[in-house]
This record gives sequence, structure tokens and C-alpha cells, in this order.
Amino acid sequence: MRTAITCRHPLARMMLVLLLLMLLGCLSACKMPFGGGQRPAPAPVQSPKPEACVALALPASGQYAPIGNKIRQGAQIAQKEMAANGVNVRLEVINTEAPDWLQKLNALPAACAVVGGPLQASSYAQARKSGATDKKAFFTFLPSLEQGDEGTHAWRFFPGPQDQVDALVGFATDSLNIRSYGALYPTDAYGARMTGLLEQSLYKRNMPLQKASYNPSDPTSWSSAAAPLINAQTPEGSRTPVPQTAFEALFVPDSWKSMDMLTTSLLYNGEDRLVLLGTTLWEQGLYGKMVNSPEKFALAVFPAAWNPTHAPRALQSSGSDFWTALGYDFARFSVSLGLTSRLTAPEITARAQRASHMVWGMAPITWDSAGVAHQKLFIFGVSPTGMVPVNVDEFRQTRSNILQQSALRMQGLPPVDAQGNPLTPGDGQQPTLQPIGTTPRPSYKLSLPPRL
Repeated sequence: MRTAITCRHPLARMMLVLLLLMLLGCLSACKMPFGGGQRPAPAPVQSPKPEACVALALPASGQYAPIGNKIRQGAQIAQKEMAANGVNVRLEVINTEAPDWLQKLNALPAACAVVGGPLQASSYAQARKSGATDKKAFFTFLPSLEQGDEGTHAWRFFPGPQDQVDALVGFATDSLNIRSYGALYPTDAYGARMTGLLEQSLYKRNMPLQKASYNPSDPTSWSSAAAPLINAQTPEGSRTPVPQTAFEALFVPDSWKSMDMLTTSLLYNGEDRLVLLGTTLWEQGLYGKMVNSPEKFALAVFPAAWNPTHAPRALQSSGSDFWTALGYDFARFSVSLGLTSRLTAPEITARAQRASHMVWGMAPITWDSAGVAHQKLFIFGVSPTGMVPVNVDEFRQTRSNILQQSALRMQGLPPVDAQGNPLTPGDGQQPTLQPIGTTPRPSYKLSLPPRL
């Protein structure tokens, strides 16, 4: 008679436990239809993204320290913005006023291959002589480099004199259809150089330039210097000089401090119809300033690289200006280059051309195949509060009105309003121009601002 194995028997209990363990093992290997299944595979460990490096060579002391500080602040704004987008940026600032700044620059990691700056030509000359420009890619904050250096030993990240001339000629020729130019310039190196660049640009467009110069230290002679350009004739029995000017736009490469006396010199000669073309020196003298008698400068324009109305949101604060935008743009541009070592000049130029397609805070810069920078500057006019972006349609209308009133004055007729009705004294018309020599001329010595 067989004996039945029950769970009370020790051997039976052991076999039952083994069967249960085998069953649980099978269940854990199967995907259950009621929400169980395989455990998800652990996520792969992601390596941290490499840190980009932005190096700036700027003055942290001395007279240009405030400018260097603004550039650094702009770079910090870009650094925070890129960090919010997952791009870690290391910002290194080297004080070019320190005697060991080149040693500190050379001590930076190899990944810090791009340098923004320096801001002063003397600092760049030191870097060039030491061979630092052959070890790192320098994008200088200088208006020009030594002959043959741009696009070879360094690149420019700053508006240059030719950029200013191109902006002015483009505005006057393309927007106003002006084909005749004059230049009234001071006999200093800056005035002569800027006028020479204008003459070369006009020559390429088959347009001549009539020139006259004046002694910048003798304002009392400026009216006489302008007279040959205007060639005013005073009809018999009249006291109003009639200008015989053979051009429509006049280039005046001088500081804004000189403009009141220069426009007065033109009025002495009966001329108030010219489009006056200035340089970025006007911006230096006008930014944030109030202007007396802004109607005298209704046809005055000048180029600038900073236009707050075109600035990105990160630069919309009241403290932002061109220098802040310069640092902001360079930091983002430097990261976009993706350089971890100093490549050949053509390779750096090619990367700069690709990186130039970014959204700019200041006026956009492009690089040609030779590595020469070209910045498309904004055009500004004069307002009671200093400067204002030019609206081309409004400027054309203002010019048309001035030409109409001037034509009536030269014929001895009274000015008219917008509907063509004659205006009576006190209706806002321009004052009658005085003949040469009838108005006292102030005498003062000009104090020109530093030119970077």
C-alpha cells in the first residue's frame, strides 16, 4: 500500500518550496499582461558638455577702463543668456594695462583660442611683436590695423573709416539719388584721411568730389575757406547771397563741437540746402546730449554702429550702448566660431563668415574672402535730444521743403506754408540770411575728443 505524500512531510514541503521558486523565476522573465514586465534599462550616463571659452583683452584701469568695463558687462549678459540655453561659457578677461598681460594671455588654456580686443593700437602692437597673434585668433576692437595685418595676423570686430564712408555714400546716392559731392575738411590727419577715402569711393562710382580745407584752430577763417565751394553771388540791389554750389551733399569730417560754426559759415555764404555728411565723431558729441537750434541740422546725417531700436531683448535696458553690444556680440560670435586652436588665416576667415549669420546687437559685420571686415552702419540724424535714426521718407520730405523755401528766398519771394500760402514774419519761417561779413563771428579754440 502506497503512502500519500502530504505537505506535512518534510520532503514534501521542500519540494513545494522549490516549485514555487521556479514558478516565480519564470514569471519575472515574462512580460505580464497586467502592468508588470521588464524593468526599463537604466539611462546612459551623459558626459557633461564641453565648456566654451571667451577671452577678452581689455583695459581694466586707466582712462579707457569704463569702456572696457562696459564691454565686459555685455559679454557677461551673453554668458548668462547662453547658459540658460545649455551652453557653458568660461569668460576670461585680461587687463591690458597690466605689465604682464601678455604672459597671462599665453597662460590661458589652449581652448581659449579666440581673443576679443585689444582696444588700443599700442596694446595690439605689443601682441603683434610678441607673436601672440600667431598663437591665438585676435578679433580686435580697433577701427583699422596696420597694412597687411587684417585677415592675416588679426581680424577687425569694430567699425572702420571705410564703413563710415560706405554708409554715407550709400544713403546719399541710393536713398536720395545724389550724384554730386563736396568736402569741407580740417587740415589734420583725420580730416585728410577721411576725405581721401570718400574721394576713392566716389571715383569708383564715376562721381567727382570738390574739396576745400580749413585750419581747425582758426574758426574765424572757416567762412572764407567755404566761400570757393559755395561761390555765392549777390545780385545788384540785394543783400541776400545766392549760392552757385555745384554739388548736393557736403562731407564734413570734424567733431560735433565744430558744427555750429561750420553751418554758420555756410549760411554766411547763402547755403542752407546741402545734405551734411558727418562721421562717427558726431555720435561721440551728440549721444545723450541736448541740441540747441536743431533746425539748423535738419539735413545733417552721420553713421553709427548702435541703434537701440534694433537691439535684441537682452540689450533693451537703459544702460546698454554700443560698447555693451560689442561685448555681447563678441561673446556669442566667439562661441559660434568653435575654435579650440589657432587655425590658418583662411580657415579662421571661413569660420568668421559662417558665424556672421547670427542675430547682431550692434550693426552686423561680415568678412570678405580676404578677411577684411565690413560693418553695415546705421544712419542717424540730429534731434533736440541728440540723435535719432533717420526715416528716409521723412528725410526726403524735409529736404524737399527746404529746397522749395530756399528757391523762393533766392528769387526774393516770401516763404510759403505746406499749402503754398505765403508766410508772414513770425510764422516759423527761417530767418533771412545775412551777407558775408555782416554778422560777428565768435572766436574760440576747439577741443577735439580723442579718436580711437
